Amino acid sequence: MPVVAAGPAPGLKYAGFWIRFVSYLIDVVPIGIVGAILNVSTGAGYHCRIVGDVSSCNTGTGSLGSWIGFLVLGTYWVLTWSMLGASLGQKALGMSVVDATNGQAIDIGKAVLRYVGFVISIIPLAIGLIWAGFDPRKQGWHDKIAGTYVVRRA
Repeated sequence: MPVVAAGPAPGLKYAGFWIRFVSYLIDVVPIGIVGAILNVSTGAGYHCRIVGDVSSCNTGTGSLGSWIGFLVLGTYWVLTWSMLGASLGQKALGMSVVDATNGQAIDIGKAVLRYVGFVISIIPLAIGLIWAGFDPRKQGWHDKIAGTYVVRRA
């Protein structure tokens, strides 16, 4: 059984839900804009067809822009968590993603596991992300799955 650190290093505290949410917005808004542009430019985002007197429209949830955005965002997070220690949104707000066992930066394998956990956390109405607001160590399911904490300066 892995040894879990008692808490963050001196001068650090667990990053709470709201500051993590703001950092998420900083990260995803620019990528969302690019994804929307891709959807519009490829015509993949919204489809309508008319058959006789009946028209039907759908949002094309499996659209090219959606998949590209998913891959770009996943790659972005995995690389920034493992190479920079935090995403750009997290860095802007003074946060870091650390290994729960030793408080050190995470490697690419743990970052991939964290992103897979992030996707799992979103599926049930984002409950796995909201969990961080109620957890004593401010961990979402993705943090628990990967064995990470998000910390910030105290």
